[in-house]
Amino acid sequence: MAGSGAESPPTSSCYAKQNKHQGRELRLPPMEKLEEKDVVTEETVLASLRRALDQFSSLQSDDGCWPGDFSGIMFVMPGLNEDGGWGTLILGSSSMFGTCSNYITLRLLGEELDGNEVLAKGRGWILSHGSATLVPQWGKIWLSILGVYDWSGNNPIFPELWLVPQFLPFHPGKFWCLCRMIYLPMAYLYGKKFVGPITPIILALREEIYDIPYDKINWGMSRNACAKKKTWFRLNK
Repeated sequence: MAGSGAESPPTSSCYAKQNKHQGRELRLPPMEKLEEKDVVTEETVLASLRRALDQFSSLQSDDGCWPGDFSGIMFVMPGLNEDGGWGTLILGSSSMFGTCSNYITLRLLGEELDGNEVLAKGRGWILSHGSATLVPQWGKIWLSILGVYDWSGNNPIFPELWLVPQFLPFHPGKFWCLCRMIYLPMAYLYGKKFVGPITPIILALREEIYDIPYDKINWGMSRNACAKKKTWFRLNK
């Protein structure tokens, strides 16, 4: 699990395939396709429930849990890849977001750069791929909150949108749940331009993750800058 070549943990789809070969289908009532005019009987409902419960239980692992196929961003700390960087998702290839997140986290937890091979590799990956100015939008906001990236280097996230009438189709409350729950606090923090305490480690990070002096960075040009490895969609003009 720690490296890019590690074996992937079993997922719910793996257990579904495994349990399918145990003859479960033979023990279940046949699936019926109802038409509009068909009468829904108690037997039909019970058969559907049995099939649904069996499908759900077929995804269960041997220890009783239901494994998730989506590890999520940094939900499971990814290991260091062979190229010196970290991925954004578990077992993922190195990315600017994942490498900056892990490198900065280790520094904030007290790891020193001097004599630390892991940190040296991580810093080398960041600098060799264009520095932290190329971190994607979520990373730019996180770094801005910490004080290692200037808020002027972010595209606007208007907190005022949350004040428009909720019946409007573009109200942020209508966003997909994960998007909504992420951009609500981001919009608030962007409006506040919140920055945490500027400690000696924060000042050191400003020197470590960029290839030019911090006060010479063109933050306006950095707004839409993103590492090529994570540019999945062309930016709208």
